[in-house]
Amino acid sequence: MDFLRGFAPFLDFHYWFNPQPVPLGPTLVGGILAFFSWFLVVAVVLWLIARGLKREEPLKAGIFLRFASLMAYTGAIGLLLLLFAYEQLPVLGMRFWVLSLFILFLIWLLRIIIYVVKDYPVKRKELDEKRRLEKYLPGSGKKK
Repeated sequence: MDFLRGFAPFLDFHYWFNPQPVPLGPTLVGGILAFFSWFLVVAVVLWLIARGLKREEPLKAGIFLRFASLMAYTGAIGLLLLLFAYEQLPVLGMRFWVLSLFILFLIWLLRIIIYVVKDYPVKRKELDEKRRLEKYLPGSGKKK
C-alpha cells in the first residue's frame, strides 16, 4: 500500500474544498490549457463530421453531434475553471469544480453510450423500414 501514499491528498476533504488552493504553476497551467483546448478541437472536428453526414445518415450525425456538444461544453467549462483557478478566485477556483466537471462528463458520456447501444438500433430499424416503404409511394422519388 506504499504506492497509494502519494494519493492521500485526494482523499482529504480540505484538498477539494479549499477556497484558497495552492496557485498553479506555469507548466501545469499550460498542460491543463492544452488538455481542455483539445476538447474544443475534437468538438469542432466531430461537428464537421456530423454536418457531412446529416443528409445521408441523420442518426449517425445525431450521435456525432451529441459527442461534439459533450466535448465543447467540457472544454469550455474546463477552460473557464482554469481561468478561475489561475486568477485564484476564492470559491470559483476550488478543485471541487474540476471534480464535478469530471463527474458530469462521465454521466453525459454514459448517457450517450446508452443511447448508442440501446436506442440507436431501434431508431435505425424504424428509419430503414420507413425508407423501404416510402420508395413505393408516389412522389417520394428524389426531387430534381
